[in-house]
Amino acid sequence: MKKITICILALFFAFGLSAQTHFGIKGGLNFSSHKDIKFKEGGNSSVSWNSTGWHAGILVQAKLPLGFAFQPELLYSVRKFDSKISTANYKFDFSYVELPLNLQWGIDLLIFRPYVFAGPYVSYLASMGGKAKEWDGVKNLGYGCGAGFGIDLWILQITGKWNWAFGTLGDIGKSDIVFGSSNLNGFQLSVGLLF
Repeated sequence: MKKITICILALFFAFGLSAQTHFGIKGGLNFSSHKDIKFKEGGNSSVSWNSTGWHAGILVQAKLPLGFAFQPELLYSVRKFDSKISTANYKFDFSYVELPLNLQWGIDLLIFRPYVFAGPYVSYLASMGGKAKEWDGVKNLGYGCGAGFGIDLWILQITGKWNWAFGTLGDIGKSDIVFGSSNLNGFQLSVGLLF
């Protein structure tokens, strides 16, 4: 983990040497969707949950020719779920360190720049809480892709992004819960400040 952190910081520093580069901070809300979790207590029925969490972190935006920009980010992202099946309460509380690598394309119009963006991401499960901490088989490493739209208004950045997870959350947890092909998808709404 130490080597990965050093590589990420070196990447941020390398982009920071460019004259067309901005550092920034960002934060916002996660609107997550978790599907295909099965509970044996509920008759082995499959359920889907939606929830709201939050994220915060740092970014580097490096301007490229022809309206393109590359924006790697390092985010701490929390996803929480709470549901009652039969007589039991089930709570998810997953906290991830995420590294999205977004390629933007937009048009510079004086003090604002509308753009679209897309790119892959990797995530590492930093901690679990609630019912989740009792589960075995939860995968630490996740990956997927995201796409969205945004606007840079002077030093303010506003983005909306859809994330699709390619990997599954895990295999089997405790005896009453089956993950199967479940994964985390969702929408992120963010506000950032560029320096």
